[in-house]
Amino acid sequence: MLTRFDKPGVKTTAAEISRNFGHWQDRAMQEPVLVTHHGRPRLVLLSTEEFIKLSRTGGGPSSDAAGHEDIAGRDSFLANMFEGFMVFDRDLKVRFLNNVAMSSAGHSSQELVGRAIDGPEFGEQGALLAARLRRVLRTGEALQFESRGFFNQHRFYESKAFPLAGGVGLTFCQLTELYDLRQDLAASRAGAQAVDGLDLVGRLTVNPMGFVQQANLGFCGLVGLPEPEVHGARLLDFFAPASRQTFERDMNALLQGTAETYCGQVELLIGGAPVGVRLSAVRQHHNEVCSGLAIACLVSG
Repeated sequence: MLTRFDKPGVKTTAAEISRNFGHWQDRAMQEPVLVTHHGRPRLVLLSTEEFIKLSRTGGGPSSDAAGHEDIAGRDSFLANMFEGFMVFDRDLKVRFLNNVAMSSAGHSSQELVGRAIDGPEFGEQGALLAARLRRVLRTGEALQFESRGFFNQHRFYESKAFPLAGGVGLTFCQLTELYDLRQDLAASRAGAQAVDGLDLVGRLTVNPMGFVQQANLGFCGLVGLPEPEVHGARLLDFFAPASRQTFERDMNALLQGTAETYCGQVELLIGGAPVGVRLSAVRQHHNEVCSGLAIACLVSG
């Protein structure tokens, strides 16, 4: 049987075929014949029997062998997916789940297959998921969403549901740490906005070279300069001469990683005169590389 068109049993030219077609059709009954035109492969002459075999198998390995290879490849892919993967039928009963999904559920495949996701054991989150899966079944469109886990409601997941084999496929990955970070960031921003509303606390960020990247209105008001003059200025230039050497040493310790925080009394130049302030600085870093300092200060007394 022909398995590759670029390696037939025999080769001839189009001109030779036209001159002696009877001979070459007899040869094609025995093995495929490659027909060339100006030296380049153009056609293949083969028997009806061979053509039928090719149309059934696609010219590749037997359908049984190919089917086994496809199943093995699919199982390996599903087993090694980073995401959890589940399949539901039209009644929203579990038909399949991979290893990640079983680990997330804390139950084996035998315990879950055949159970409906809107059953009472899955609680409110199971009912919410069922509503989303029904939407996919009704519209035939994929749906992406974030939600609490239907196996563990203390976890948060990003999920995607999509039509699959008459039912619904669902992939999901855990976002619990990211969700917690979002909550912390939202609380931090709210706190910063509350502080900024008082115009009492100066806040600024400084790059690893010691230059101001950002400053709030509180700090600009404290030093008596507009924002454009504060941004890009050298931080030490805002300090009174008596405090510069000490704070430069402490700032370098933060930037070099020998310290993570600083809190102390320093003097800033305000209206040309030294004024005592309480100052706190925290080293910022990304992927263990220092990205600068976050600083807050408040006039003493």
